[in-house]
Amino acid sequence: MKNLEYQKPLKHVIVCVNERENEDCCLDVGGMELFTYLKTFVRNNGLSGRVWVTRSKCLGFYNSMGSTVVIYPEGKWFTEVKEEDYKKILEEIKI
Repeated sequence: MKNLEYQKPLKHVIVCVNERENEDCCLDVGGMELFTYLKTFVRNNGLSGRVWVTRSKCLGFYNSMGSTVVIYPEGKWFTEVKEEDYKKILEEIKI
């Protein structure tokens, strides 16, 4: 087993992109679009390595309104995130 040394991120943003058949799910309400938006923001603003943006399966708050996001190390949860909420998420991940 290889031991990789890396710098721990200052922030870790986890975005639900879960897909369910015949049920509400974050993928259907913009989860992947939100993930792509945040990932692009991090890359374009020199935050790569310091801010990680990760896709996940269900975070437990699926609905028909918007995706779910959690930001660590703060442990801040955002549910029902819609496009008009993206800037609030950005404010939380700026370092």
